[in-house]
Amino acid sequence: MSANTLTAYPRLIRLVGFIMALGFAGITLWNTYKLIQRIEDDEKQQMELWGLAQQKLASNKDLDNPIDPLTFQILTAENSIPMIVVDDQNNLLFSNNINQRKLAQDSLGYIQKLKEEFGAAHTLIEITYKDSLYQKMYYGKSNLIYQLRYYPFAFLLIVVFIGGLVYAYYKTNQQAVENKLWTGMAKETAHQLGTPISSLLGWLAILEEDVNPKMLNQIKSDVTRLETISARFSKIGSLPNRNKTKISAVIQDIMEYMQIRMPKDIKLELHLIGEEKEVSINAELMSWVLENLIKNSIDAIRGKGKISIELSWDKTALISIQDSGSGIPKKLHRSVFEAGVTTKKRGWGLGLALAKRIVAQYHGGKLRLLNSSESGTCFEIQLPIA
Repeated sequence: MSANTLTAYPRLIRLVGFIMALGFAGITLWNTYKLIQRIEDDEKQQMELWGLAQQKLASNKDLDNPIDPLTFQILTAENSIPMIVVDDQNNLLFSNNINQRKLAQDSLGYIQKLKEEFGAAHTLIEITYKDSLYQKMYYGKSNLIYQLRYYPFAFLLIVVFIGGLVYAYYKTNQQAVENKLWTGMAKETAHQLGTPISSLLGWLAILEEDVNPKMLNQIKSDVTRLETISARFSKIGSLPNRNKTKISAVIQDIMEYMQIRMPKDIKLELHLIGEEKEVSINAELMSWVLENLIKNSIDAIRGKGKISIELSWDKTALISIQDSGSGIPKKLHRSVFEAGVTTKKRGWGLGLALAKRIVAQYHGGKLRLLNSSESGTCFEIQLPIA
């Protein structure tokens, strides 16, 4: 199973979770909508019953006769529905659940406003007496309906908030586990490198008498590089010492080392733009980042090609590494810095993840993929000015 396949599983889980959350939100909104519709229908029937009861009361010719108990119960029952009743001349006769202070301050204007508002919400109920218009009843929506309209959004906000807390906990816990894994692996690698490096140094001391000095210098250079790699790994997991450094010197050292160890058909060049400013870095770790990016560019170039490093200064030190290689597939652009993501058949996908961790966590900078296509790839490093 490839590293890319393993990386795809968390994405699939996130996608399924997102779809389930959308489905849950949709069901919640739909059920709330149906509940509101049911309550509105109930309130409409309640007001129609009130109108019928008022109609029956108006048609009672002999007021000395007792009112029908059911009619009396309907007319005197409490409810939360705002309502006004006016006569045929639009004079207010009765109101229920209406702001009495506003009604007293601006009687005619407020009544007209309520008539327009209630008329837009429901059809008015006309009460007749002797086949002529006797009263008109306007009614609106209760506070319960307005509260229910906001309920799904409040509920979803709570769900999102809880989901965010769970995700933050999961992410923090996952990062803690990854940090322990990175640190343990790095320390063990440094430990394992220590024994063969010591042995190689001993053999070099023996070979100094018989081997060509030029060849011996190259072997010494490689052993020194092994010592540097061991030192780099030993620094993972602990805050490294940083010093004010000219980053151009670090880049040139890496270029000199890589130049004689890379294919001759690949050209490696450096362009300096502007006056150099010092940056506060750990030179060993930063050279590791640069070396990793250059090696990736070398692997991406098939045959002849060029790797161009551009160094400039503004508010930050900007290092761009542009190659003429085959590029990174578009589907991997967003995940290229995740551990396990690689375009190589035998790669572990750890180089860029480590490089980003070194730049961001240890140096307070940024490492990002600027662009990548079939004509080449460009990475950019931003480092704070010392």
